[in-house]
Amino acid sequence: MRLVFTPGDDQGYAEARSRLLEQFSLWARRRRVEVDTALVAAVLDYKYARDRRLGRWTRSHIADALGMWFPRKVTVLEPDDVAPAFHALVDFVDEHDWFDPQSHPADALHRQVLDSTPALHDGLADERNYDLGKFWGVQLHRHGVDPADPAAVQRFLDRAGAGQTDVDRHALAEIMRREAQRPTRTEWNPELPPVPMPGAAALVDAAERSEALELLRRLTLWVRAGRRLTSDGRLDRTDALDLAAHLQLDHIYRETARTSDDLPEVSLLLRWARSARLVRVVRGRLLPVKSAGPLLNRPIELWRRVFESVGRLGDSLGGTDVFGAPSLFGMSMSQAFPMLWVGLYATGGGQVPLEHFHRQVRDAVNDEAGCVVDDLAGDVEQRLWRRDVTALLDACELLGAIELTETLDADELDELSRVAHRDDPDPTVVALTPMGLWAVHEYLTEQGMHLPAPGELADEDVEYVCVRMSGVRADVAEAELAAWALARRPGDAVRELDRFLRRCEVPAHRALALHALTATGPAGRAVAARHRLHVAEPVVVPAPHRHVGPTPAPRAAAAAAETTAPLPRTAVRHNLEPAG
Repeated sequence: MRLVFTPGDDQGYAEARSRLLEQFSLWARRRRVEVDTALVAAVLDYKYARDRRLGRWTRSHIADALGMWFPRKVTVLEPDDVAPAFHALVDFVDEHDWFDPQSHPADALHRQVLDSTPALHDGLADERNYDLGKFWGVQLHRHGVDPADPAAVQRFLDRAGAGQTDVDRHALAEIMRREAQRPTRTEWNPELPPVPMPGAAALVDAAERSEALELLRRLTLWVRAGRRLTSDGRLDRTDALDLAAHLQLDHIYRETARTSDDLPEVSLLLRWARSARLVRVVRGRLLPVKSAGPLLNRPIELWRRVFESVGRLGDSLGGTDVFGAPSLFGMSMSQAFPMLWVGLYATGGGQVPLEHFHRQVRDAVNDEAGCVVDDLAGDVEQRLWRRDVTALLDACELLGAIELTETLDADELDELSRVAHRDDPDPTVVALTPMGLWAVHEYLTEQGMHLPAPGELADEDVEYVCVRMSGVRADVAEAELAAWALARRPGDAVRELDRFLRRCEVPAHRALALHALTATGPAGRAVAARHRLHVAEPVVVPAPHRHVGPTPAPRAAAAAAETTAPLPRTAVRHNLEPAG
């Protein structure tokens, strides 16, 4: 049974929630516990919206759910049914040994339910505490209107708007005032994994071997006292050909080039030098930037400045604008590329298909507009956008920030077709180099994002660590799990890992937990061997200065094998907003 989820994993949560409620129904029927399962589902929804950790419950969670979330979000027909639902869920999770190590004891949670019940009743009695969806849901129920009948709902709303229906207009005004004060856009603050950074010597070596850095140095020195530009701001043909020969670029274009624009590699490099503030245009002449001169001999500082200019470079390519119209996505490259850096950093240097980046940008624009707008763009616009992204990625590869490969696997290409909604998906796969990881780490830190250091998750429960690290490059994830194991006494680590593996069904999470077991010594390796053979026997692990008994096997496995009965009642919830 999975109890921890990543941001946005609504599908994974929905599946786990359904299974958990089935097991809860069996458990309640066996113990003759009368409880509204729809309210139990609402409790789970609260915890998913709060922190996506269904096994972590403290007294503050109980107080917040009963005092704030239920009155605001959940349409409760029988207020006296809420507290029994909380008591039953606490007993159910406790009996299955699913509370994580940082949860409060079950008896403390039960006491908090009793303490917070009066606040629940007060909150439910005052309609000003409701959100807008719940307010109208309650009105529909009160006036006998079927929410599943759109015509009847619209007639009711029309009557309410005309003042022909009795609703609490003071409460509605307060709710509308509160809704108007809500931020229109949620803050973008993704959860990123701890990733080890390369050492200073490795950074210097990578910067000195960067082909793009060497070309930009040579271009800056070539400019010297200045180069005259044409009236439209381009190098004249003679200077452009001289620069191409000096840098050994555009071999196949030199013979036919009529203007500098016919030399694409030189043109891109010139834009890059200007974007990185290595050269500038003054009164029709291209001049070196004096303050950048010392950077030419400081490889790491120069490398970082050039890397940070990549997004600005994309805005000057011009191909994503068609006849002066805005970009296909309504989003500049300088806005889009941070999404790419975050996605690549989140894998700890692992590979990411480029189509996932294109899909993320399209979804971001759709969310901004509140509707699907990217599908209105023509094929020409889409191909221009993709061409510009490819040009920037090639520049990043030349700099040494990323590595580009292609996937040839038919199944993977089919999956990319579904992501791209195209029959010709881009097979490109992108990964950050160690130098790229360092640069993105510095960039995101400056943006105010929290980037955990290696070993920072050692105090968390093991499922949370496995979930956070499951999408990260294997060696980075395994190092973090090993650090988690070494931060505990071997016996404690083995017991927690064994307890988690008995209910873990996600192969990637199991693999990480098994690796952590191998870092705990002979006892952990023995437990790992049992789990690899799919044997879940009680494990006795010696611990210093105290006797350790066998770990009880959970009773959930036997319960899950039985046929479940229908849930007692239909859920009566409106406007649930699971965060993620």
